[in-house]
Amino acid sequence: MFVRSDWTRRGLGTRILEACEAAAKDEGFRMLALMATLPGEPLYARYGFQEIARADIRLPDGVPLPCVAMEKPIS
Repeated sequence: MFVRSDWTRRGLGTRILEACEAAAKDEGFRMLALMATLPGEPLYARYGFQEIARADIRLPDGVPLPCVAMEKPIS
């Protein structure tokens, strides 16, 4: 997920995460997993995600995008 720069720091990312977690829990999932970009990593860490691994994702134009694989148990 990405939030437009003029809408940052308004709690949208947190609300999206909360809605995703609630929907996953309702469907019986017990774990959330994602691949975060480096700017998004602090949000996910604050929300309880733990780093699993770091890796570059190669974009279609060949540019590497540094990312962090993260996961969080659903409580």
